[in-house]
Amino acid sequence: MFCRCTPHTGSSGDRSGRTPHVLVSGTAGGVAARGMTLIDVIVGTSIMLVVFLGLFGAFKLSVELVYSTKAKTGAVSLLTERMEYLRGLPYASVGTIGGIPSGNVPQVEQMDLNGITYTVRTLIQYVDDPADGLDENDENGITADYKTAKVEVSWSVRGSGRSTFAVTSFTPVGEETLADGGTLRVNVFDNNVHPVSGATVHIVNATVNPAIDVSSETNTSGVVSFPGTPTGSSYEIYVTKNGYSSAQTYGATSENPSPSPIHVSVFDAQTTTVSLSIDVNAALRIFTYSPAGPGSFDDSFTSGAGLSNMASVSVTGGALVLSGDPDTGYAANGNAFSNAFAPLYLSSWDEITYTSNVPTHTGLIVRLFYFNGSVYTLVPDDDLAGNSLGFTSGSIDISNLDTSTYGTLQLGAFLTTADSSATPELLDWHLAYVAGPTPLPNVSLAIHGAKTIGSDADGLAVYKYDDSFTTNQYGEWLIDPIEWDSYTLALPSEGDYDVVERCPNTVAPAPGETVDVAMTLGSNTARSLRIAVTGESNEPLDGVTVTLTGPVNKSATTDACGQTYFGNLAQAIYTLTIQKSGYQAHTEDVGITKETEYAISLLAN
Repeated sequence: MFCRCTPHTGSSGDRSGRTPHVLVSGTAGGVAARGMTLIDVIVGTSIMLVVFLGLFGAFKLSVELVYSTKAKTGAVSLLTERMEYLRGLPYASVGTIGGIPSGNVPQVEQMDLNGITYTVRTLIQYVDDPADGLDENDENGITADYKTAKVEVSWSVRGSGRSTFAVTSFTPVGEETLADGGTLRVNVFDNNVHPVSGATVHIVNATVNPAIDVSSETNTSGVVSFPGTPTGSSYEIYVTKNGYSSAQTYGATSENPSPSPIHVSVFDAQTTTVSLSIDVNAALRIFTYSPAGPGSFDDSFTSGAGLSNMASVSVTGGALVLSGDPDTGYAANGNAFSNAFAPLYLSSWDEITYTSNVPTHTGLIVRLFYFNGSVYTLVPDDDLAGNSLGFTSGSIDISNLDTSTYGTLQLGAFLTTADSSATPELLDWHLAYVAGPTPLPNVSLAIHGAKTIGSDADGLAVYKYDDSFTTNQYGEWLIDPIEWDSYTLALPSEGDYDVVERCPNTVAPAPGETVDVAMTLGSNTARSLRIAVTGESNEPLDGVTVTLTGPVNKSATTDACGQTYFGNLAQAIYTLTIQKSGYQAHTEDVGITKETEYAISLLAN
């Protein structure tokens, strides 16, 4: 215990009565008192934060629950009000504007209640009761036996869609009657002729009175029926589904005077059936390329710009030589390395050639290096025989090097002399390769499918899909969505190119499939022949020998896409011979008068 005592001025015998002031700090237990630490503050604040966040979350949830309950109560109120209104109508008046049956009830209506916007949808349909027979087999010939009404009310809560609905039936008083009308039945199926449920079928006819404009969804059998459809012609039918292609009937136009399928007619007491096909959308990615062609890296040593590193050598008088001169003597050895070679779109390496002057008592060898991901190292002898010792001849075949491993190469020259007054000279070196195909931008192409919607005045097909486009700066174009079909891609009639290869040759995306199509385009010639060879299962055949015999004799081998191309041909009849081991050879005469495409399927032996 610590104390501070205040002295007094009196003597020990002072009897003034004053008591010394004593200040004492401490506790009875002897533990020092302290204030709140930073940890105490943080812990306390965290506890308070957790508590208040929980309270806030509960409050927010309760507010949303109250709002959601209020919104649903409003929706049920509107639903009940619409249903009571329909039940109060005479049977003949139960119908929607533009619907089948027709009436005065809007099919879609926006309503505001308590600050909330609701969408009220009313669908009223006739029903053909199977109890007395369906369609033409109906016992009394009346397919509109009674009516059903579905009322759906939808709204949104915090961006989330909600809905509620009710369904009821309306039966005529006494015997069912229908003064005029038939049944319009629409079947919707996919590419494999399987029913498509949940597809929206939209019926439009402005020629009947009152006009028809109604939609309904197909059932699990892919069918939607409209009993009681007023008799008349020009019923337009449109079928859609989210993520699917669309289908429809067509009316005659100047561009399509003979449409198919044509708008339909409905006859009294008869069933008109229309079948339309839709399926999941596909996509096409088209790429345009220039053909593969030769390229090279060349250095004639007019400067040292083509070299990445030199040791005891110099570039002098258009040659790479050892450092020094005849008067002072040349260095005994030296080396130099070229800049790296890494061609874009490399297809294959070809050869290395160089020119040298090697006097007596001097030596010069060339070695090839590659970048292994971290450093440049010698191409092993297993892939380039003799490389470790170095090459002394002026030609090195590197066509068998794997471009995936050896994508970046570097040349090395190694010079030696045993005569200080003489030096070997490297006069030039060249590395040749084949690159491509390379992207070809801004190419205009036309595309159409095989499906037709009629024929024009000349009897030519009117295609369901018929369009054109120009590839972008990267030689690419995406068509998404596009319907499953077999598509023809072609150049304009007066183009700057010939189609050297289209891979795949048959462009036929299946439902839901994305197909990449590579178009390789060469210089335009007046007459050419592109040949695509497949096997019995339509798979492309590579390594097929194709021989063209005529005014000139030419031979080529099909590539991985099973295709080959002959350009700049004379107008004539050529004998075409197609051969591959294991397959039956094919020979026939082909007349070449323009750019010609020829496809053949070889039979296995």
